[in-house]
Amino acid sequence: MINSIFVKIIILFVIAILGLGAFSYYFVNKEIEKEMQMNQLKYTQFLATIHQLVRFRGDIELIEKYLNDLDLELIEDPKVLEGFQMYLMPYLNHEVLAKIIKKKNNVYLLLQTPREWKLYGDFHMNRLFNYYIIIIVAFFIVIFLFVLVIKSILPLKTLRKEIKKFANGEMGISCKVYQNDEIGELAREFDNAVQKINALNQSRHLFLRTIMHELKTPITKGRITAEMIDNPMHKERLCSVFERLNLLINEFAKIEELSSHNYSLDKQDYQLSNILNQVFTMLLLDKEQVEELFVLPKEDFILHVDLEMIALAIKNLMDNALKYKSKGKVEVKVKEKDLIIKNYAPPLPYSLQDLSKPFFKNKKSDQRGGLGLGIYIIQSILDTQGLVLEYFHWNNKNNFIIKNVILQEIVSKRK
Repeated sequence: MINSIFVKIIILFVIAILGLGAFSYYFVNKEIEKEMQMNQLKYTQFLATIHQLVRFRGDIELIEKYLNDLDLELIEDPKVLEGFQMYLMPYLNHEVLAKIIKKKNNVYLLLQTPREWKLYGDFHMNRLFNYYIIIIVAFFIVIFLFVLVIKSILPLKTLRKEIKKFANGEMGISCKVYQNDEIGELAREFDNAVQKINALNQSRHLFLRTIMHELKTPITKGRITAEMIDNPMHKERLCSVFERLNLLINEFAKIEELSSHNYSLDKQDYQLSNILNQVFTMLLLDKEQVEELFVLPKEDFILHVDLEMIALAIKNLMDNALKYKSKGKVEVKVKEKDLIIKNYAPPLPYSLQDLSKPFFKNKKSDQRGGLGLGIYIIQSILDTQGLVLEYFHWNNKNNFIIKNVILQEIVSKRK
């Protein structure tokens, strides 16, 4: 949550507002304290002058004229005057009494005669009015900038959602943002990139479909021609070759859909024996050849997978195991929830991570040069189904393991 840019900006502006508030409070209090000290000193001077006037028989009219000349205001507000009754002298022996009264961050001058009393002051708080205006304007600017920044980055949420849709394979998205800032430029550039990628994908799909269509035509003609051969052995071999080519083209089509994220998985429960039968069909192997080349598990198991894709992955693993084995049969084994395919062969010269890279070139041995693309295809298929491929070499055997693919064992044993 703290990593969100929105949260960081909100925290930044909250700190800025709190800091501005604390500074304003401290500054105003300091100004009030300063004004109080100046007013107290000023009123002390006024009081000394009033005492001199009283000493030289100055009457109340002269004192009032003196205070008016000093721009002191006569306070007539009953609410303000109400709290000053306690400061009056109950019995006044001389004509004029003047005293300074400090109350509620203000300094006042009280004049009392035997007949009446008056209160004067100049309300230093009014002098702080400009400071309050500046503080309010500063708060308004900070809040305005906060709203402006949040409004500017709000399109990032929409842009993030559209990018997530695009990453999940939804190509028909629009990321246009109609604002003239960096975020708007970023959104427009990404929208242009999406349009270009869509155009490239459409061109690639058209090219691949055209190539596959053009390849299927001579394969079909070759198959028809092969059926006309009189020699049964030659006829069977040629037909198997054309059938193999046709299966390869279909595999390429599935791999293309998978790599372009256009393949929709259909995961269901399938028996391992049925999946292996599908694999042997793709390898063009009959029952006798299967028994000659493979050791299969005696028990049957359930797998929750996409049949076409898992069969293609296992077919590639078995094909590689047959191609690169040094002796013996290829063993298909189930251990706990893992499906293991092993063969007698030297250890792989590179790590599984290296071999999983597309178009990997093995420089150590020409014999294994094509293994990289096969492992890449297998890895891509398993990734889409949430499965993991592992490898280790032990007891002169290569062990390829599909992790956690087995759900449960079927009680009935295969005969």
